[in-house]
Amino acid sequence: MNTRILYALITLYAAFPCFAQNSGQPNTCINCHSELDPPLSTPVEQLEGSVHSHAQINCTGCHGGDPNQEDPELSMSPQKGFIGRPDRLQIPQLCAKCHSDALYMRNFDPNISVEQYDRYKTSKHGELLAKGDGNAATCASCHGVHDIKRTDDPTSPVFPTNIADLCGLCHSDPDYMQDYSISTDQLTEYKKSIHANLLYEKGDLSAPTCNDCHGNHGASPPGVMSIANICGVCHVIQSEYFSGSPHKAAFDDMGLTECEACHGNHAIQAADDNMLGVAENAICVQCHDKDSDGYRIAAQMRSVLDTLVHKINNAEIMLSKAQRAGVEVKDENMTFTNANDALVHARTQIHTFSLDKMKESTDAGLEAANEALSIGQQALKEVGHRRQMLIIMVVLTLLVAVLLILYIRASEQKS
Repeated sequence: MNTRILYALITLYAAFPCFAQNSGQPNTCINCHSELDPPLSTPVEQLEGSVHSHAQINCTGCHGGDPNQEDPELSMSPQKGFIGRPDRLQIPQLCAKCHSDALYMRNFDPNISVEQYDRYKTSKHGELLAKGDGNAATCASCHGVHDIKRTDDPTSPVFPTNIADLCGLCHSDPDYMQDYSISTDQLTEYKKSIHANLLYEKGDLSAPTCNDCHGNHGASPPGVMSIANICGVCHVIQSEYFSGSPHKAAFDDMGLTECEACHGNHAIQAADDNMLGVAENAICVQCHDKDSDGYRIAAQMRSVLDTLVHKINNAEIMLSKAQRAGVEVKDENMTFTNANDALVHARTQIHTFSLDKMKESTDAGLEAANEALSIGQQALKEVGHRRQMLIIMVVLTLLVAVLLILYIRASEQKS
């Protein structure tokens, strides 16, 4: 064997005893604990289906010791590195022993990040743990202990549909959170949101949950200036429009949290046209007085948007009537689609807070909607003409039939 390779294997074995556990030798940790009563036997059962077990990493990888010794005093000897139950404050460092080593982790998956521990230390959880706060979340708090699953396993606590409830174990507990001055309604509020609806009801695993906004290992509450960047990861166009709008500087001066100021945070609802304008429930009137330019522009923006929506609805009704009457409206439907696309763009352009820019889309949409409406009307006129011609043909056919019958009878009488 190549000397360098042999040296590397020896180094790995010395640094990580767990690396060479699949040697065919009996594992006394497993053999002994499997014969004990719960909870001492529970780790053996949990480890069997874990990601560590699949990677041939067992007890000594975290607890140290010598699994080849039958004598408990030898197998759990401190001289063999046995640490028993790891101290909670040391768990991140323990996990980092393997997970922060790029060379070692390459043996399992070269795509696995080895920066989790460094990120964790920058998080609020990591900062609290560094101060000796034993209540702060560690690796085991989120990933589990012996039954750690792959992140893409639906039964894993860090699978997207499970994350909110996982975070809620601590963050929804008033007694647990009382020393941190943090609200405990985040989970309840989140489950009312459009994001939760997409995730749980629609099965959209890309819909944001706690870690998408707050981060994973480097989890920290977003600051005033960072919220828009976080929302902008998904809502790119809206974020770009807002950044170029007059509201950007105004929000910065007032210390407002941009997206959150209008849409909220955890209980974010699906945006609708009622948020725009000067009605009592509109967002705009929360800041703009009746005599302000902002109030006037908000009213105008809502008006042009409503006009387009009304025109599109009329066109849709007309085209539907034509389709039910049996007229082919394939090309007309494409024009109608263009009108709807313009409406979507106009609603997005609300974030520019510019009436002129928004009207570029609404005017294009009105043109397309009017064209679709006109085509639908022409189609219905054509249907009317066809029906008139059909009636005329039926009447003429009946008349010819009657005349034929009369002619036949007259001929029979003569004969």
